[in-house]
Amino acid sequence: MQYQKITFGITTIEFHNNWVGEETVVVNGQVVSRKSTKDGAQHYFSVMEFGHNAHYVLISRIGSNGLTLDLIRNGRPVRESVPLQYGFNDREFTYHPDKLRGLKKLKEYDLEGALEEFEKAVGGCPEDPEIYFHMACAYSVLEDLENGYECLRKAVELGLRDLEMILNHDMLAFLRIHEAFEAFLDSGFKQYQLEKQAEEEPK
Repeated sequence: MQYQKITFGITTIEFHNNWVGEETVVVNGQVVSRKSTKDGAQHYFSVMEFGHNAHYVLISRIGSNGLTLDLIRNGRPVRESVPLQYGFNDREFTYHPDKLRGLKKLKEYDLEGALEEFEKAVGGCPEDPEIYFHMACAYSVLEDLENGYECLRKAVELGLRDLEMILNHDMLAFLRIHEAFEAFLDSGFKQYQLEKQAEEEPK
């Protein structure tokens, strides 16, 4: 995930861009815009500041230095070419080569290969919650409930910010439809209970 926080006066704007190209803009703790794009987008929103509406446009664009942000307030640029960081909030996580290879294999549905790369990436970035999230996606498609839930639990424990991805990501559908998911959700993704089916004894 790429992340940036811009503070302008009393307004705090957070920008999130996940690995599937979904951009989310959060203003003073509230989601105000969400778009899926590969080439950048324009996010329009208004904020009440000192009794008056301020009209903003946050523009993401791809340039020679990667994805950057321009912020326009009431028609005037106030921030230009702000670079994004990799990671969550103010904690920076470098995109480890093994992690990048894992992401590529995950997109190609080479699930076992993706998990091998992510396991190696964990050794170099043990506190990166995104790695565990991607591992959960792979385990879900493989219908491995225990490892899937455990990786999601670990991702949230390490500070996964965009929890809505757990509720919406297509690859996590198998985990969500299981009867244990509701209790897992109610616990804030901290606890899960999987009942193991007893093996039928031969008669």
